[in-house]
Parts: sequence; structure tokens; C-alpha cells
Amino acid sequence: MDNIKTKELELLQTLSKLDLFTDLVANSKKKIVDLESVKGELENEKKQLMEKLSTLEDENKSLINQLSELQGKNLSASSNEDLKDKIIAIEDENNKLKKDIAIMEEELEVSRYKVLESENKQKKSV
Repeated sequence: MDNIKTKELELLQTLSKLDLFTDLVANSKKKIVDLESVKGELENEKKQLMEKLSTLEDENKSLINQLSELQGKNLSASSNEDLKDKIIAIEDENNKLKKDIAIMEEELEVSRYKVLESENKQKKSV
């Protein structure tokens, strides 16, 4: 009789451990799905930033072309200076935006690293 009770206790302990492992696996899968979602959002953000950079670069080229055309029309020195100042301001803004995008890309890389690191930790813990 004691042998049966011992076997029952061992079986209950084993079932309890299996329940714990099942919960751990389920939680890990949920975290992986959450991390993949974050990763997807970061990829979308990077794509949007790259598109914005491309648009800004195109605008910058257009403005430079406009300046060249205006210079070709022999504008007065003062209006040339005004245009140059505007272009310098636009180029400064474009450079600032490029720096902002570079910073955001670095942050995106850090986030990716954290996601990968977290995924690796989860894989190791399972």
C-alpha cells in the first residue's frame, strides 16, 4: 500500500512539474510573439524614416536646382544672398534631419539587439 501511495505522490509531482514546464513554454511563446511584434514595428519605423530621408534628399536636390536656375537669370546680389541664406537654412535642416534619422537608426539597432538578446535568453531558459 505504501508503494502505491509513493508512486501516486511521484506521479503527482511529475504532473506538477509538467504543468510548470507547460506554463513556461506558453509564456515564452507569448513573449516571443510580443518581441516579434516590436521588431516588426521597429522595421516599419525604419522604413518610414528611410522614405522620409529620401524625400528630403529629393527636395534638397530640387532646391539646389532651383537655385542654379535663379543664379543663371542673373538676379541681383541681394536676392541671390537671400536665396543662398534660404538654401543654407534648408541644407542645415536637411542635415539635422539626417542626424536625427541616424540617431533613430542607432536606437533601432539597440532595440533589435535587445530583442535578440531577450529571445536568446528565452531560448536558453526553455
